[in-house]
Amino acid sequence: METVARWHSAFWENGKAFEQIGLDWRFETKENLLSHISMMEKDFKKYKVNEEQGKIPKVWEGDFDGVPFRFENNIDVQKLDYFMGAIKRMKNEYVELVDSIFHNGKNITVIHGDMSPNAVSVSKSVERTVKFQGLQAVRMGLPTEDLAMLIALHLEPEKQKALPLLNEYYNCLCESVKDYSYENFMNDYKIAIMENMFFTVRLINRKIYDFKMMDKAIKAFESFVLGK
Repeated sequence: METVARWHSAFWENGKAFEQIGLDWRFETKENLLSHISMMEKDFKKYKVNEEQGKIPKVWEGDFDGVPFRFENNIDVQKLDYFMGAIKRMKNEYVELVDSIFHNGKNITVIHGDMSPNAVSVSKSVERTVKFQGLQAVRMGLPTEDLAMLIALHLEPEKQKALPLLNEYYNCLCESVKDYSYENFMNDYKIAIMENMFFTVRLINRKIYDFKMMDKAIKAFESFVLGK
């Protein structure tokens, strides 16, 4: 968490870095963001039809670089309503950030864009240096986009257990960053959770049936957004 915070603080509201990277197309206009949200909705509807028609397998297993895996599809179909709820909330809450944050360069940074545990390596040295790999998705964004990918989708979706990680990050970030309230931080994390829910849908539509990741996305939405 400390290393992620140092990454984000190094590029926090850094106009020169933003000029080199450029604004992500979805944040160029409100219309672009709404189009992005509509595409997420379309992806979900495609997945839902396949799930209801029994076209999604109940088990996905194999091996990845010699490491066996097995994912079981235990989706509670009633919880699929969460995805449309997330779409509705993003249309109201996410769009408001375009002018107030991205167009003003406030409370944003350069993010990794795909910060899963597979992208993180820790040296065996005494210093335990942390390095990030796979920088193809580096872009401007909310710092919580990286955190939702790393924590909500992989490490810990439940709020009670995730808060110590998030608080550690926030405290480290605020050693360098000012005027980023904890309330704004948590609101940004909720938005990032909602957007990342649809990352799991896209994977399944591409026949990468990581049901465990989808389960975690749903649990994070329940815990952080719905407060269950």
